[in-house]
Amino acid sequence: MKPIEKSSCCTPQETVENAAKAMKQSGCGCTPVVEDKEKLGLVGVVTERDICHSVAAENRLPSDVSVEEIMRSASSCCSEDESLEEVKQKLDEHQATSLPVVDKAGSCCGTISLQDIG
Repeated sequence: MKPIEKSSCCTPQETVENAAKAMKQSGCGCTPVVEDKEKLGLVGVVTERDICHSVAAENRLPSDVSVEEIMRSASSCCSEDESLEEVKQKLDEHQATSLPVVDKAGSCCGTISLQDIG
């Protein structure tokens, strides 16, 4: 798991352009969507696939689309105590290469990717 940095998160009101920049900066294939960047309570996630399918393939400008319009629900995440097998299953189920990880309080504490688990 890669620990989360506030700069790699975005809020639902931000643009997809900001989410893509956060992904690029963090080197992760997803951006956790949080209600508040201080408390990091997870409300959703945006993946590279979401941007490709909901923005690029629809010929929409990332600067004109809010994260809220394309984000997946917070159920598209892993908890910090899940086994690697459970994480692999969730990645496959959500057709994602990476997902946010939440702690017991529901706050985003990191991201995990296929590369992390081999």
